[in-house]
Amino acid sequence: MESRRPVEVEFTRSGWRQFAGLHLCPGARFILGVMLRYEVAAYISAHDEQGIALDTTCQEVHYDSGLYMLLMKCQGVWYITEVWTTSAPTGFVPVYLWQKVRRGWRDLLARVLSGWRNVTASLDRHPEVIL
Repeated sequence: MESRRPVEVEFTRSGWRQFAGLHLCPGARFILGVMLRYEVAAYISAHDEQGIALDTTCQEVHYDSGLYMLLMKCQGVWYITEVWTTSAPTGFVPVYLWQKVRRGWRDLLARVLSGWRNVTASLDRHPEVIL
């Protein structure tokens, strides 16, 4: 039995930036990056074992979730050079929640200002009571 060297998969700088743009949380980004590299290495190893030759200059890999990657092999290392997605972005604040937060700040500001008016109005009536 022939011992094969494990497949090494790395991100290029631009590939990592594109991947990082998809995942805003640093912890999730790191974990998902490690998992993605492991899965791509397993994908390449499975094809090598079956004798299927992959394109070493521009191999495209597509996940069912809408994630696309371009891979390139250089000096025995597979690099993830491009990462993009076709699904809707998930890293945003829902509009409804944002409206509630903004409305809450307006209510707080209105209460502070109306309370300020009550305090200043009471100072005119009772100048000896100052809080």
